[in-house]
Amino acid sequence: MNDQKYQDICQSCAMPMKKVADYGTNQDGSQNYDYCMHCYQQGAFTQPDISMDEMVKGCVGIMVQYGMGEQDAKAQIEPVIPTLKRWKKI
Repeated sequence: MNDQKYQDICQSCAMPMKKVADYGTNQDGSQNYDYCMHCYQQGAFTQPDISMDEMVKGCVGIMVQYGMGEQDAKAQIEPVIPTLKRWKKI
């Protein structure tokens, strides 16, 4: 995706977004270019009350499911999540 409006990763969970289907949707059904389909649907976060720490734990769990070691997953995701758009204001 070369268009500048597209993000490379979800600005909530850091999931790589490589195809149109990876992106979330706005309230009007259009693509949301900041957040993935797992985090953002129909103009709202799918888990509006999740804390940043809970997001990190959830991401680590998914990364472990995909075969990464837990410590490696933590080391990779912990520094990234706080820099994302959803969490910068916290």
